Amino acid sequence: MKFYTFFLLLIILTGCASAPKQRTDKLSILQGITSAKEVEFSILAPTNKVLKFEMRSAEGEILAPVAINVVTRPFSPWAIHKILFTRDQSKEFNLYVYENQKIIDQRLVGKGQLNQSRVRLAVLSCINDGFEDKFKIWSALANKNPEYILMIGDNVYANREAKGSPLPSTAENIWRRYTDVRLTIPFYFQEKLIPVHAVWDDNDYGPKDANEEFEHKEASKDIFEAFFAQSLSEETYLKGYGVGGLLPLGDFNLYFLDARSFRAKAKDGRHLGGDQYQWLMKSLKEESQPSFIIKGDQFFGGYHEFESYEGRHPEDFSLFVSDLKALGTPFIFLSGDRHMSEIMQFPRSLFGLPSFEITSSPMHGRVFEENGVKNPWRVVQTVGKVNFTLISNVAKDNHWFM
Repeated sequence: MKFYTFFLLLIILTGCASAPKQRTDKLSILQGITSAKEVEFSILAPTNKVLKFEMRSAEGEILAPVAINVVTRPFSPWAIHKILFTRDQSKEFNLYVYENQKIIDQRLVGKGQLNQSRVRLAVLSCINDGFEDKFKIWSALANKNPEYILMIGDNVYANREAKGSPLPSTAENIWRRYTDVRLTIPFYFQEKLIPVHAVWDDNDYGPKDANEEFEHKEASKDIFEAFFAQSLSEETYLKGYGVGGLLPLGDFNLYFLDARSFRAKAKDGRHLGGDQYQWLMKSLKEESQPSFIIKGDQFFGGYHEFESYEGRHPEDFSLFVSDLKALGTPFIFLSGDRHMSEIMQFPRSLFGLPSFEITSSPMHGRVFEENGVKNPWRVVQTVGKVNFTLISNVAKDNHWFM
């Protein structure tokens, strides 16, 4: 098994957190679940707009949505339109949005994964909207043209204002902060859409370092599922527990784990909850193809003071490692949260096969210099820079090249 991992790093030297300007000249559009048959969108618009949606191919084919769900809140002037289409992936389509028979927005739809045995992923976390001076990194990401973007946690800092002042984690505040991010981040306004799949960490779930005791977690889950476009498809995405699930991409499986909703407060408790843990192990056993196991904070991290599976629930983590070793399924861990990026490589004896953890953070937010704490597994690291990670995967003849 060979691995080639590429980090794209963009250094930003100026500025501190401030409230960014919100855009109203275009709609905020996110393309989510994208398969050979389906494509799902999440579109943020004022509640007083009556909108119509269609997709058009270059050949003139016009498609209407097969499902529409409008999500509103009585305290907000903004609505989320969840739209699902079925289409021929080989054709190029544009998404059109109409108001009063007039086109008010148009975007080129991303095709997603085009080759069953290949996929290009961009992995990012920690998207702090208070760092407007670093938004240029989204142009760098678009220029790399990944087939799929994985937003793996702290996609919204819902427990604080953009300027950094703390906020109570109420449903109203969480909805408003999700709206703020959708109205400011350039990614949601670019002409060419790129499919996104997401999972949360503490800052987009509730209070900092929140666990299963967060009282508004069901309301927060509803908001997450509204703003990300991964809830209407029943054929492509296999829902797991909380906001987690299994996204098959050709010869690869992507397991998104909700590491907040079921996380025990006690150190001797479960990190993922019993049901989600068993679902993951059963799925990995039944589907033995190359897999990514993904959550917001790190898996390995017993050597540092920050949150990680190993550090917060060491007994449960030992069981996790032992159970994975018994399966024999090839996998890579993906994580974020740390405001630094690194690759960890583990000895074959630990899992019975080559294995790695790739941590990618932050897309834009605070960065820190090396603190002198040594990770015994680390082979690559970057600190003091905003960044995302590009991963190119190839599955061929029972080998996995990354």
